[in-house]
Amino acid sequence: MSNDRNRINFFSFLAFLALGTLVARVAYLQLWEGEFYTDYAGKQAKGVMESTRGRGYILDVKGEPLALNKKSASLYVFAGEINDRKGFVLKLKKAGLHLSKDVVTRILKNDSFVWLERNIDIDRAEKIQKQVPNVEYLLEEQRLYPERKLAASVIGFTGVDNKGLGGLEYRYEKILQGHKLRLLSLKDNRGKRIVFEDTRKEKAIDTYLYLTIDKYLQGLTEEILREDTAGFMAKRGIAVAMDAYTGDILFAASSGGFDPNEFGKYSKSEWKNYSAGFLFEPGSIFKPVLFSLLMDKKNLNIREMVNCENGRFSLYGHVIRDVHPYKILTARQVLMKSSNIGTVKLSDKVSKNEFYKFMKDAGFGQKTGVSGLGEEEGILREAKHWSGLSKPSISIGQEVMVTPLQMVRFYSAIANGGRLINPKIVSKVENGGDTYRPKFEAKRIFSENTAKALQSLLRDAVTDGTGVNARSSYVEISGKTGTGQRIDSDTGTYSKSNYVASFAGMFPADNPRIAMVVLYSSPKKSIYGGSTAAYTFSKLAEQVSMHLGIKRSYVYESLPAS
Repeated sequence: MSNDRNRINFFSFLAFLALGTLVARVAYLQLWEGEFYTDYAGKQAKGVMESTRGRGYILDVKGEPLALNKKSASLYVFAGEINDRKGFVLKLKKAGLHLSKDVVTRILKNDSFVWLERNIDIDRAEKIQKQVPNVEYLLEEQRLYPERKLAASVIGFTGVDNKGLGGLEYRYEKILQGHKLRLLSLKDNRGKRIVFEDTRKEKAIDTYLYLTIDKYLQGLTEEILREDTAGFMAKRGIAVAMDAYTGDILFAASSGGFDPNEFGKYSKSEWKNYSAGFLFEPGSIFKPVLFSLLMDKKNLNIREMVNCENGRFSLYGHVIRDVHPYKILTARQVLMKSSNIGTVKLSDKVSKNEFYKFMKDAGFGQKTGVSGLGEEEGILREAKHWSGLSKPSISIGQEVMVTPLQMVRFYSAIANGGRLINPKIVSKVENGGDTYRPKFEAKRIFSENTAKALQSLLRDAVTDGTGVNARSSYVEISGKTGTGQRIDSDTGTYSKSNYVASFAGMFPADNPRIAMVVLYSSPKKSIYGGSTAAYTFSKLAEQVSMHLGIKRSYVYESLPAS
């Protein structure tokens, strides 16, 4: 009995000693050697890639999804564990994988982790895994653009690693990026590889980027532009609309486009957002810029008589022509009928420095600050670099380069009473329970009285001037036609066959809310904005008015014949 008790005590002592030794060892490893083993594990996992999960969603103004995530599979292999590497490559190719030269080189010459193909269907990944030994796959997230081409140049796209490469995806990468998860690779004491995901940081999606874009209007505009671009035999059609009081961009569309789900299949020129990145000489849609300065600072009398020289006027050895010859017009008629000669003569009332400063204040020659659209700043040379012909040329929209977005912002100022408002395409960002909204920025560039007078002049331009083809039975439209020449890249001079036809305006005319610009690059059916862009403007204005519930009225019993 005594011997049994001694034996029990002895083994209890050994057990406590072993336990104490184990605890001491764990404490030692944790406190003094922890960093070493962390580094060791990290070295074993060297070359293993990271996976991104939970990228934020992009939604339209009503919360309709434009960019989401879907589950996908990415195939990988640990090249050092393959015995016959060349045979392995052949098996992969027979299984239908398209391996780049870089991937093949890494399989043949490296011993580390190698991605074989990213973001493929899970069913396909499982099939390949069964066909080719040593192939493994990781479940990842791939960006999904459910509306395909719709607003693609606004939204942008992500690459195989789910990082933004264009548009708002790139601009808001830090906000949208989600969280990174590591794929860890370790070996047990028998040398068998254990692969697992570090999911400690995984969390639900809590980031939402809301746009000002209306999905319905964006899609409708893109479709109308494609139809009319073909009808006018133009190279490209572009349209952008803006709420004149908030700066919200309702749509920023062009007739081209690409599918961001397969962006690599398209030319890079299609990735561009043309509303913010297309540079052109505006022609006559720029004439209201001079008129706003004259009416605001020089008390222009719109009844003043101007000799328009019967359609031909020589200035500094250059001949200025009107499409239709006029003799005497009032200043009001000069804008209504878009007389180049009359506008040039009226430009004598301001100095070149006054004109330059006003255009600069009106936002030309500089970016509007809109996010993520690859914006161009345009070209507005300083007055000290002007020739004698520059001021009259700029007054009729030559020697200056603008974007459609800059023009729609200026027409918004006419519509809202004289305030230049910075356009925005992001309405709010919800991130982790917090909501952020872009700062509203506006500055006055001319008086409310000037704005009202310009609205009236531009209304006349549609009812009785060059813009009659923009008339609508549903909504009253104010606006201006334009025809600008393109520069011939071979000769460096104005092309005789390449033009930009445009119409810029606002609606409803009696209380403007929406400003819009429509233009066609290199139309063949007609080079004039009044014969092309004006028609499209009218169609879009009707659709926007109906969709937004803007008051409509039956303005005319009949429309002018086309």
